[in-house]
Amino acid sequence: MTHGELRINSANRVEASVGGRHWLLDREADLETLWDRMDNDALDEDERLPYWAEVWPASLLLGEWLVRNRDMVAGKRCLDVGCGLGLTAMIAADLGARVLAFDYVPEALAYARHNAELNGVPQPLWTVMDWRFPALPQGAFEFIWAGDVLYEKRFFEPLTALFRHALAPGGRIWVGEPVRTVSRPVWDDLEREGFVPRKLTTEKVALCGQEPTVNLWEIRLPEG
Repeated sequence: MTHGELRINSANRVEASVGGRHWLLDREADLETLWDRMDNDALDEDERLPYWAEVWPASLLLGEWLVRNRDMVAGKRCLDVGCGLGLTAMIAADLGARVLAFDYVPEALAYARHNAELNGVPQPLWTVMDWRFPALPQGAFEFIWAGDVLYEKRFFEPLTALFRHALAPGGRIWVGEPVRTVSRPVWDDLEREGFVPRKLTTEKVALCGQEPTVNLWEIRLPEG
């Protein structure tokens, strides 16, 4: 999908308030509508479900955290994992971070680029990539973040490998995680893999008339 082929419909626009700023996010349709349009060929073993078409509570809290820590990320090399419609990547770019943002789905990145233009922020480097096969330099990123990526156990191992490969010495990983049973074992698993995870905050996030509870974690590798 090229930029000129985007099917923009203001009825599908999502609005999010983060860090005292109102963000506009265009998309083709919502998750349920896109899911209904999918044929059986799209539901292969990769299950490319259109999760990218939604703004998730974990991303809102992650965006707030970026704003609170603007001095830490400004000018730094940052990696946005599974960027979807581009909210956290745009926030970081607006704060002066040097952001590479990737998603598995090309349509997501087309909308993310459009959304950066819509909101008048510097364009991150948008990249189509599978986190199982990351085409990234080793130790290249001082900050890595992801909003709500630990929703299936099959993602734990490839994400752990990505974190270990791409994180710069002394770097930090921030992961937003709704309180879910499936995610509980991952923090112990990361400790066994030599990482140092700690919960930074647990907050309620206002979204669409609801206030789900979201954890924000920091993951580091021991220095020395």
